[in-house]
Amino acid sequence: MFCVTNRKSGLLFGLVVVLGGFVFGDALISAQEGTRQASAVYPLDAVVGKDGAVWVVDRNRPGVWKFFEGKLELEVEGSKRYREPMNAARCLAISPEGELAIGDPATREVYRKDAAGKWVPTVGGRIGIPTDLAFMKDGTLLIADLERRVLWKQKSADEAPEVFASVNPRGVFVDYADRIWVVSQDERQLLKVSNDGSTEGVTSGRIFDFPHQVVVTSEDQIWVSDGYKKGVWSWKLGEEPKLIHSGEPLKNPVGLFLVENQVVVVDPHAQGVFKWNGNGFEKWFGIEAK
Repeated sequence: MFCVTNRKSGLLFGLVVVLGGFVFGDALISAQEGTRQASAVYPLDAVVGKDGAVWVVDRNRPGVWKFFEGKLELEVEGSKRYREPMNAARCLAISPEGELAIGDPATREVYRKDAAGKWVPTVGGRIGIPTDLAFMKDGTLLIADLERRVLWKQKSADEAPEVFASVNPRGVFVDYADRIWVVSQDERQLLKVSNDGSTEGVTSGRIFDFPHQVVVTSEDQIWVSDGYKKGVWSWKLGEEPKLIHSGEPLKNPVGLFLVENQVVVVDPHAQGVFKWNGNGFEKWFGIEAK
């Protein structure tokens, strides 16, 4: 511990050093999501497996829930001590073969299971703040890094990640055609990224208030979650974005994923998972501390 008590500036610096580990990892995220009293659960992202099981990552629990056949269980439990594995589990993805990857800003890591079934770090702390993950069809993992403002590419769990595109990403999605979509914090808020890392703007100007994630259906229907709008935008590729839903039952929609080509929302403030029914969103299941 380092602390200087003789001068106010020194004391402040000492406190920053002591507390820096607690602040730095989530500083950007906290500032963007706004101040809110901590809750026992804070679901942020989800994916669905081929068997229909839904995996939901929980920042505050911390860990990953599994919802299957109407039953909710905490399948992966992160450490409650800062800088220990999955203390701040924030995002996850599932590969075409059913492999889960979990992003954790607290340890600057992405965790996957090894041959023995143990969750192990796979990027060696090389990344900054992982906010979203997506697998390509060949098993390559894409990592959206909020801190370093790049999209990383990791060909396998045994290989080091490489910088793929400088797109200042918050969300990343790989669609049915293996196209890469990125929610960016730059002026062009939604991009498509080619295999060589070059980009193409899907939108121009700042349309969304606080976009988090994007998904695209097999009919090229685009969906973008917007926390400040408390809603979701949707439009066909080539058309103009439309705020298709805003307000209850959504409070702060963040995570998006597809189930049978229909969009599903993960909302940390509503502490639940919501399905689109064609006219609006209805609660599918809630996340409750156990």
